[in-house]
Amino acid sequence: MTLQHRNSYFSKMNISRFTILALLLTMSCLAAAATTGVIFGRVTYTDGTPAENVVLNLNNTNIYGISDENGHYLLENVPFGNHAIIVKPFGSDIKVVNVELKVEKLRFGIELMATSTTKQLEEVEVKAQSKTQVLKSSGYSVGVVETQQMALQSVQTMELLDRTAGVRIRQNGGMGSANQFTINGLSGNSVRVFIDGIPVRNYGSSFSLSSLAPEQIERIEVYKGVVPAHLSEDALGGAINVVLKKNIRSKNSVVASYSFGSFNTHQANINANYRNDSTGFTVLGSAFYNYTDNNYEVWGDQVFVSEPPSWSLQYVKARRFHDSYQSYGMNADVGFTNVKWADRFLVGMLLSDMDKDVQHGGTMEVVYGNRRTGQATRMLNLKYDKRAIADQLDVNAFVSFTEGRRWVNDTVPYIYNWLGNRLWNERTQDYYTWNVGGGEAGKATLANNTERTLAGRVNMAYELVKGHRLSANYLLNRFTRDVADPLLPVAEQELTETRYLTKQIVGLTYDARLLEDKLKVSTFWKLYLQEVSLADPVKVNNVLTSSRVDKSVHNNGYGFALSYALKPGINLLTSYEKAVRLPESTELLGNTSDNVNAAYNLLPERANNFNLGMNATLVEKQHHHLRSELNFFFRDIRDMIMRGAESSATGNYSFENLGQILSRGFDLEMNYDCRKKLTVNFNLSLFNARYNLRYDSHGVEYSYYGDRLRNAPYFTSNTYAEYDFGDIFQQNSSLKLNYNFGYVHEFFRNWESIGGAGKAVIPTQMIHDLGLMYSFPGQRFTFSVNGKNLLNAQAFDNWALQKPGRAIYAKLSYKLH
Repeated sequence: MTLQHRNSYFSKMNISRFTILALLLTMSCLAAAATTGVIFGRVTYTDGTPAENVVLNLNNTNIYGISDENGHYLLENVPFGNHAIIVKPFGSDIKVVNVELKVEKLRFGIELMATSTTKQLEEVEVKAQSKTQVLKSSGYSVGVVETQQMALQSVQTMELLDRTAGVRIRQNGGMGSANQFTINGLSGNSVRVFIDGIPVRNYGSSFSLSSLAPEQIERIEVYKGVVPAHLSEDALGGAINVVLKKNIRSKNSVVASYSFGSFNTHQANINANYRNDSTGFTVLGSAFYNYTDNNYEVWGDQVFVSEPPSWSLQYVKARRFHDSYQSYGMNADVGFTNVKWADRFLVGMLLSDMDKDVQHGGTMEVVYGNRRTGQATRMLNLKYDKRAIADQLDVNAFVSFTEGRRWVNDTVPYIYNWLGNRLWNERTQDYYTWNVGGGEAGKATLANNTERTLAGRVNMAYELVKGHRLSANYLLNRFTRDVADPLLPVAEQELTETRYLTKQIVGLTYDARLLEDKLKVSTFWKLYLQEVSLADPVKVNNVLTSSRVDKSVHNNGYGFALSYALKPGINLLTSYEKAVRLPESTELLGNTSDNVNAAYNLLPERANNFNLGMNATLVEKQHHHLRSELNFFFRDIRDMIMRGAESSATGNYSFENLGQILSRGFDLEMNYDCRKKLTVNFNLSLFNARYNLRYDSHGVEYSYYGDRLRNAPYFTSNTYAEYDFGDIFQQNSSLKLNYNFGYVHEFFRNWESIGGAGKAVIPTQMIHDLGLMYSFPGQRFTFSVNGKNLLNAQAFDNWALQKPGRAIYAKLSYKLH
């Protein structure tokens, strides 16, 4: 069914899908993006004594370091590539060391005659670390998804995350469906998502990680259980921070791609940057367009036809017929970068729009044929960063205002079956209709809600003395929602007030590097504040009146992260956090477009999170590299917020507190590289989350006490392999073959103690993907083909909602430097 966007939010601005397509074709500002790393090492004299107060300056830029009393130095935020390090020892001639920053150890022997001493400056030891290595040695349990390998494949950002140890992306269907992020068994809003440290919800509901192409992403950081205070969020289960490519010190460039595949799926995006080297004036731009029919086949115990007069169930294999999805948008930033008064000062604007048919309710048993929803967003933002703004003081800040509109069109109450047919009533000579108020999911509605979010965050860090750093963070988030529905009675509309939800978070962090940087310690404290205010119409003795809800909460949290370099290549890690997670707007206030009812009495989640692990380089030879990571975790969660059971009549549901959950488990990850030709990544995650509250408030024992957490995949594994054949067809070209295997062990849909034989089980899933990628000489054009779920296995996530089966996608990418 063709989507028709009703009440388009951008009609006054004359923004449409054709504008976005035109931008995809005509945007010509140039850009570049590079990965940054860290250079550190030691400067010594010929007799082995350390050289103190030696100044090392990168290419005469503002990136510099000074060797300490032990000769150690540090250069941070260094782009990968070739550089000249200017070495300035006190009283000696200036020398230059040329280095190429890679993720490996490099040594350069130089001789510098000291004018004030007979010693010679013999050697500068240069060792390079990528930002990934720096993160993994910070003490936090953090996984890092590097996108360089897979950015040009026909895969989505969500798929890359889903292949990470301990991470599951729980989707309700195909592209555009609602999704949840799960880290070590904790899901939903327990896991916070950021884009460059900015909460993704600030970008509006029509923009998500699905809107970002892998080509735009430098890396994805996954913090498990314990989250650093600089992200300034109430992330109880963990956090996902997507770091976009933004370093524009090198040549300007533009990157564009288009993919087409099964279920009439189209995806196009363009990412382009421009910087004037003399003034620092910078323009960053991107645009995207996505469309799919989502008409994949579904089958199973929830896919059936039941027609009069017998109403017997006939299980069928059917195609989804009312699930098309379309989204498009653009993002632009203008300002200055790498100038004296700012490392980054950018004013930005984001416009995005989404339209979607709704195929079913909270489960696949209730089929829709007319319900539609849409979202539109506009966002203004300002970002400012400056290192050493005033004597060892670093400042990072952003402020944004987002205005979005959610609309739902549900006014046709006909009953459909999975074959796309309306049910005919011979007695009335008309079609059967739902008896729940004039719509397919309840009352007839033309809801058009306006949501506004004012958000701001300031991070400040001050280096007290070398190796000791104090940071302060503050976050403000002010959310309002105006509810409008012309189909509601006038009296009910007048009694419905604007919803207000305000959240503030304050954080303090102390970081220290001790024992010649072998020991790294980070301790932090957080303060959480939330206020909710609204009024709803309710009937009391058949009289319509206003019911007010006003509540406020405040909580404290604290924690630490510690790492110790046992020997080169081996780090021991441990971290702990007393974590708090405040209920979100959809959980508290509901969301008509997603079939979510309000739950004003939700309590904050609280947890004690503990990690203990290590990462090690097991083999480091000329042609073979083997690295491993192992993390054990413990989660003691109180008042866990989970999705409740759905209504069998409407498919609606609400969120609820689940008392106490105790979870223990581990993640294992192995990475092997051979001659930079063969790459194999393997990970495994296992957790045991049990309901740990025995008695209710009346002293009655819960029937599911000790049960494994319902609807939660507790044993998952992923294996990815890639082989680079090199330039077997043309010189300077590249042909790569890749394979991915995903495994999800079976799990119960509901509490395992509830019900007898034949309890609903989400079956074991084994998904095989295969891909081929060819980069033409010069690396400007890349063509890839990916086959997903090749054996057409049933794949499920939330509540047995089936995801797409076998699919083929092709992608063409172009880079201009």
